[in-house]
Amino acid sequence: MVDFIAGFSVAGVIFIIVIYAYLKGVPVFDAFVEGAKEGVKAAIDVLPVMVGILAAVSILNASGLVDILTGLLKGPLSLIGIPAETVPMLLLRPFSGSASLGLFTEQIKTFGPDSYLGKALSTIMGSSETVLYILPVYFGAVNVKNTRHAAAASLIASYTGMLAAIYICRIL
Repeated sequence: MVDFIAGFSVAGVIFIIVIYAYLKGVPVFDAFVEGAKEGVKAAIDVLPVMVGILAAVSILNASGLVDILTGLLKGPLSLIGIPAETVPMLLLRPFSGSASLGLFTEQIKTFGPDSYLGKALSTIMGSSETVLYILPVYFGAVNVKNTRHAAAASLIASYTGMLAAIYICRIL
């Protein structure tokens, strides 16, 4: 029943938007085509940034730096109550959504979704963002060059969310 309602609700919302625009005198198809042109232009503008970030993440993973940093940080972070199994996620999440999703999937298979680690990792995935991917893409699309304060604020917010996720899951 939910799938049935979901399927019709998406189509219904689109239908309502088209009818409303038509009644307001908006040339619906022309507006759609213009939006599609802008979308393609934005995608082309962002493409070099995306390629650079994907290459950097691939190099980071292939070099073994994540494994080295995980080994170095496990001890100190475990002293403040952060499980060693979450350290790779804490390192990868700000850099790569696909790498952190792959790691998350493997860890959920290992620890189970209802375990403390499963809940903590799930909450980390929901309370953080791939900051160093999103910032260049969004700022690159609008040609913003100086992002140093945005990057620092975003990383602080992302790590605050991830650490809060760990501690809240421990409490609950």
